[in-house]
Parts: sequence; structure tokens; C-alpha cells
Amino acid sequence: MSEILFEKYKDYFRVGAAISGIIYDEDFNFFGHKPPQDFVKSLKDGDIAKKHFNLFVAENDTKMQRIYTAEDTYDFSRADKFIKFAKESGKDIRWHTLVWHNQSPQWIFEDGKGGRASKQQLAERTRKYIMEVGKRYSDVICSVDVVNECISDKKFNLRTEEDHSLWQEILGPDYVDNAFIWAKEAFPKSSLVLNDYNLEVIPGKRQGFYELVKGMKERGIPVDTVGLQMHINIEDPAVEEIEKTIELYGNLGLNVIVTEMDVSVYTQMEEAKKDITQEILDRQAERYYKIFECFKKEAKNGILKDVIFWGVTDALSWKNNFPVRGRGDAPLLFDNKGNEKPAFAKLIK
Repeated sequence: MSEILFEKYKDYFRVGAAISGIIYDEDFNFFGHKPPQDFVKSLKDGDIAKKHFNLFVAENDTKMQRIYTAEDTYDFSRADKFIKFAKESGKDIRWHTLVWHNQSPQWIFEDGKGGRASKQQLAERTRKYIMEVGKRYSDVICSVDVVNECISDKKFNLRTEEDHSLWQEILGPDYVDNAFIWAKEAFPKSSLVLNDYNLEVIPGKRQGFYELVKGMKERGIPVDTVGLQMHINIEDPAVEEIEKTIELYGNLGLNVIVTEMDVSVYTQMEEAKKDITQEILDRQAERYYKIFECFKKEAKNGILKDVIFWGVTDALSWKNNFPVRGRGDAPLLFDNKGNEKPAFAKLIK
């Protein structure tokens, strides 16, 4: 009988996990295809999540594309199933995400006549959506990713259409501020998070994000938390870079949370599939341990509040087949069969 992960770190931060709809939704399908029942029955993710994590976030079912189906039309059926599962499991609940350039419905950016939506149209649609979500769920949501991945990987400023985002193209640069203002009204008791990836990896992006959130604070925008996704690998980035990133935003008086952590066994995006040996798993375990020691330090400093893994077992990790088709990965604490990995043992001892 192993110790319980979240209890191990209860004096430092909550330990959470992203939950796939396959765990709580009997009607779950993947792009129209239902998974084989023998595969579904073999999964241990639900039981492990209930035991070891005290904070849940939906992997996909609370994204705008799943909910905002047409003008003034909302489908909360899958989000409701997630919320029910999390509440019945006795967990705190995060919302991911309100505004994002991915997994948003295309119609929201269109005027219904073959052209692009006006600034007024898109702003009102966005405001309505945030208010509807808040009206339904604000009492049970402790933390909201208000805007996700808004900083360009190329220019380190707000994404434009060149970076696959129409939010700034149509609404202008104040769309982030407005999203937080509306979110504060809709979720008055929740922490409001600006979330992004590679902030601990790319110094230019880290600084661009810093300038954005610093300006928001100076303008009185109600952002209180920075989310670091933390999709990293067994080599990079250095723990010192993670520490530097957390403290950079903490020095602005912001809380920091780790929102989507996993540690890939592949160190290169296009690396060929390889055997995942005991030596690799031991390296991963040591990597997790050193990073969690950093997290504990930053929690003691009053900055870091939550650490959320993007998944429960390797069986359902988004890293399988991405970015290389046919290449599995093993980035989490539990293997494909739900067994505890060396990384789990290292964190729990």
C-alpha cells in the first residue's frame, strides 16, 4: 500500500491531474470513434486520480470548442460530467480554458455572411461565453485559465494571425485585459490565471510574458496567477531556469502554478522511437525529484501554489503519437498499466 502523493506535499502545494473524458463519460469518443471497451476497462486512471491527486482539471471537455456550439447556444453536457466526477471524488476543480487560439469554434470569428466578425461581435460573444460559464460553475471552480498561450513563439509579443490567432487581429491587444475583467465578474472567488508554455525554456518568451503581465498589474487588471505549463523532458531545461522563471513572476506579487506538467523521455522533437529502458526511467525519476525540490523551495517562499500533471498514466498521455506518429512516450508517474514508476517512488519517499 503506497503513500498518497498529494498528502506527501500537503504542506507545500496541491497536486493535481488532467482527467480525460474516457474516465467519466460513457459516451466518450475520439473524433467520432469510440475506444474499444476492453481498453477502457483496462484503464486505472480514474482510481489512481482519486487516490493520489486533490485537484482535477478536464483535459478537453471545458474548452470553448466543446461548449460554445453556435450564437447564444451552449452544450455543457460533457463539462457537467467532468464537474460531477470531480465533485463526487471530493476534489478541488480548475477550469481550462476560457480564451485560446486553439480549440475555439471557427464560427465565433465569422460574421455569418462569409466575412470576418467585427470587433464588437467577437467581444460580445466572448463576454457572453465567459459570463455563461461563470454563471453555471463559478461556485465550484477554484482556479481559471482565463487566457491560454497568448505569447508568440517567434516575436515574444501577443500572437497575431501569423501565429494562428485571430483574437488580437480582431479585438486588438486589450483583448487579454478584457478577458480578465469579464472573468473577474464571472468568477469572483476564483484565482485568475494567465497560462503559457516554454516560459522556463525560452528566455525571450519568458521576458515577453513578463512585460505583458507586469503591464496588466500596473493597469489594475485582475490577474493574480501565472501558469507554467511545464511540458519538459529528462534533460531540459535546467532546474535553475525553472527556479528563475518562478521567482521572476513571484517578484511581481503573483502566485505561480504549474498547470500541465510532464517529463518526456525524448529530448528532441523528432527523435526516433526508442526502447524506454530502466536507465531512462531512473533518469526521469531523478529529474522529477530535483524539480520537486525546487517546487518545495518556491512554495516555502510563498510563490508556488499548485502542481498539476497533464494526465495520470502514460496510457492516456497526449505525448503518445505527438509530435511523432507511432512514437509512444512515458512522461508521467504511472505506466501504461497503472503501475507506479521510479519517478513516483522518488517523489513519495
